[in-house]
Amino acid sequence: MELTLYTETVIDSCHQLEGYCGKCSQLHGHTWKISIWIKGDESQKDDVGILFDFGNVKDIKERYDHKLLNEVPPFGIQNKLEYLNPTAENISRAIYEELKHKREELKFKVRVYETVVGKETYCELGDF
Repeated sequence: MELTLYTETVIDSCHQLEGYCGKCSQLHGHTWKISIWIKGDESQKDDVGILFDFGNVKDIKERYDHKLLNEVPPFGIQNKLEYLNPTAENISRAIYEELKHKREELKFKVRVYETVVGKETYCELGDF
């Protein structure tokens, strides 16, 4: 039997987009809403009966909350040749890859809302 878990968290942080022509090139903040779906089979639960520990999402929140995202890995300068902007697309990818690294056999979908008050704009990425 397939199980689907859902959780969400809210992160307040700031960023600026290098190389972007417009307002987002300036330092500014967002209240990001991060929605995460996890799919797996009943047989993939651990000995306690947990498919995926939501504490992993708490760890992600703690890493990004109240931070300048440009200075939080994997964003910013990763080597002298490449700069990774903390866009909604790249944040979605970073969170997805971290979750997948923890339990690669599970399926994940990550939705990152840049702002949830006044408009709904998001990037969604995942296995389903």
